[in-house]
Amino acid sequence: MGEFCNEELNFASSQGVRFFKHVHDNVHGNIYLDPLVLKFIDTEQFQRLRDLKQLGLAHMVYPGAVHSRFEHSLGVYWLAGEAVHKLKTHQGLELGIDRFDVQTVKLAGILHDIGHGPFSHLFEHEFLPKVLNGSQWSHEQMSVDMVDHIVEEHHIEIETEMVKRVKVG
Repeated sequence: MGEFCNEELNFASSQGVRFFKHVHDNVHGNIYLDPLVLKFIDTEQFQRLRDLKQLGLAHMVYPGAVHSRFEHSLGVYWLAGEAVHKLKTHQGLELGIDRFDVQTVKLAGILHDIGHGPFSHLFEHEFLPKVLNGSQWSHEQMSVDMVDHIVEEHHIEIETEMVKRVKVG
């Protein structure tokens, strides 16, 4: 089936495939990013994930462990798309899965780590509580706040219900 399944190809053709961006991922192969997801990816808030290491300081011991939160988020987008497409194919009618649901799941996948700080979980569990006297800051809450900020700051036209579902996903 792949990330760019027949349904999306038909949708892309009607929308104009030129609005989809094709990237090649070392793990998942070809990933096609739809226009709504691109609006989020093309923000400075999302692009900063390129500079955040997914595995914290693991690269100090394992030099090959060097992928970023950006790459990780692309992979989660692809996996979320695969999962929701499988569900839609096999149980879509009984679960009522539609295009809105597919888009929401994929958007939640790409944005799930948007609020992460540097040094993976070490930052929020070890560093911040020491410098901010027991801070309860979490990347999950920051991700929720960041989604709202991106939508507002970049004037992204998106249904309120989709944003709500992405933030609880």
